[in-house]
Amino acid sequence: MSEAIQDQTTRWLRTAPSVRGTLVRGIRFADETFVTDVDARDFPVSALETAWRLVADTFAVLRAQHLPPTRLTWVYERTVLHCVQRADGAILGVFVAKKSAETDPAGLDRLLSEFQTLVLPAV
Repeated sequence: MSEAIQDQTTRWLRTAPSVRGTLVRGIRFADETFVTDVDARDFPVSALETAWRLVADTFAVLRAQHLPPTRLTWVYERTVLHCVQRADGAILGVFVAKKSAETDPAGLDRLLSEFQTLVLPAV
């Protein structure tokens, strides 16, 4: 993936509408770099790196087993991590509050779908 495409994808992340209940959202690129769009003080960089690596490895293992996932979700004690992967290998991960009353599931679905089908103009 070119640097220009990564820059455009990063701009999309930073301008995409926020979803109620989102704690942090980020994109992990195929080259293993990642960006986030919010103040991640409650999510140290090392924790985010570990989460994005776990997500990427899970997508890879499932594809290798001929079980290509369209969306992955991890449920933790206080948060839920929702992820989708594009054909270019970029993965969007969104940590949301676990309490369902604090989240907007329809908005989250729209965000994940928009990322997955995002068409970036050629640079």
